[in-house]
Amino acid sequence: MEYITSSDFHFKNTAVALGKFEGIHRGHQLLMDEVKKQELHGLQSVVFTFDRPTRLTLTGDTKYKQIYTKEERKTILEKRGINILIEHPFTKEFAALTPERFIREVLVEKVGAKVIVVGTDFHFGKNRSGSILDLENLEEECGYHLIVVEKLQLDGKDISSTRIRASLEKGDMEEASALLGRNYSVSGEIIHGNALGRTIQVPTINQKVPSFKLLPPNGVYVSKIHWNDEVYYGITNIGTKPTVNDTNEKTVETNIFDFDKDVYGEKMVVELLHYHRKESRFSSVEALQTQLFKDIEFGKQFVAKIR
Repeated sequence: MEYITSSDFHFKNTAVALGKFEGIHRGHQLLMDEVKKQELHGLQSVVFTFDRPTRLTLTGDTKYKQIYTKEERKTILEKRGINILIEHPFTKEFAALTPERFIREVLVEKVGAKVIVVGTDFHFGKNRSGSILDLENLEEECGYHLIVVEKLQLDGKDISSTRIRASLEKGDMEEASALLGRNYSVSGEIIHGNALGRTIQVPTINQKVPSFKLLPPNGVYVSKIHWNDEVYYGITNIGTKPTVNDTNEKTVETNIFDFDKDVYGEKMVVELLHYHRKESRFSSVEALQTQLFKDIEFGKQFVAKIR
């Protein structure tokens, strides 16, 4: 997959899906499917999105948490077989483009769009003033075909990134998975922790997770781990480890069942399958150890039921 992170590009004969694609959820995947179909007609499949949350540029909001990092999004789209991912810099100048200029100068001239795929609620251009109507008005003149994809629903409600965020924020991993079309995951490099886990017979791997990554509530989760094309299971703790720490720094650490390999510096993907319990402060390290043994047993029983 060709990965573009600047405004300096020029393509011809493409089918492009447009959107922020924060969750790359099941609704978004319908747009991806449409551009993939166009490969049969000799077009390159393109996903056009932005290099940052739009609100960061528009309002200066630095506290907004993202469902996926750019690296995670790139990996997901690569696995879906997209030919080109464009993460266009969302600068104030770019945000000020009129809808017509965006269509003519970006989509037609630079992206080379012959097919444009959007959702029904797609808005673009200065102050989000552009809509499907603008794309329809220039369709014949600019020589592209517009495909509008209806919203996908689950349980009678639209699938949306907002709905997924709500599921994650309450720890409903099963609902998040149903909306995303995949298990929610955390990807990151394995870093050194305080090595306490090994001393209490519960060794863990610690992941480096960006501060802007949206994490579910602090607590213990049953997890599925991907490393070197192999799959493992375990329990993952998200939180500040209050029994042994006096810091508010949040960490993600996983005890992988029946695993004893040196993986420092390598990358792992940890999928969170089920929220087991909230994080607690225990009276002693021994009490923590007892609870962790119980958590591991719960995790193994949970996995046995779903495998």
